[in-house]
Amino acid sequence: MTNVTVNNRPLECNLSENYTVTDVINIIQADIKGKEVLTSMTIDGEHFECDSEHEVFRRNITNYGRIDFFFQRPIDLAYEALDSTGAYIDVISAKIQDLLLLYNENKPEAANAKFAEVIDTMDLFIQLMSKISRTIREDLSDKYVKSPTIQNLEIHLLSVLKALIPAKEKDDVIMLCDLLEYELIDNLTQWKIKAIPELKRLKTN
Repeated sequence: MTNVTVNNRPLECNLSENYTVTDVINIIQADIKGKEVLTSMTIDGEHFECDSEHEVFRRNITNYGRIDFFFQRPIDLAYEALDSTGAYIDVISAKIQDLLLLYNENKPEAANAKFAEVIDTMDLFIQLMSKISRTIREDLSDKYVKSPTIQNLEIHLLSVLKALIPAKEKDDVIMLCDLLEYELIDNLTQWKIKAIPELKRLKTN
């Protein structure tokens, strides 16, 4: 008999011997009605990524002695991501400093590659913050009001990124360096010291 747990508690339902691992996941998800998401899974002590296409998901549960599923609320995942955002901003800032050094050393090819890397990383940062904000808003419902601090930082960040493109197309290194060093880095710093702590203070139990 397979022992199945959800967040370290025995799964309280009768499982058919014909069920696959995916079948059990679907049963659990139907029961919690989308309030939590599957974040990790351990089968007989071995960890598996939940979004993988591993054949283990298609196998019958009777092949295993123990299956442990771990679910979390989206809001908890959002705040976990928020906790690591400060370090992510430090990584972006370091990339920008590397880019500035390449411009100062007149290394255009390396600078072009690093510029593309910075833009891609900034795009990921914007996606991350948008997803975190959306999750917090959905959790707090009408209690959530985006603060002026965050609104202004969002507007400023988008304007800086928008200004970088024509400067890059014109190969205006002076303008690029000014935007990167005095606008973008400052914006990211404000996210780290003001906006992120502000979002953390919204956390509810």
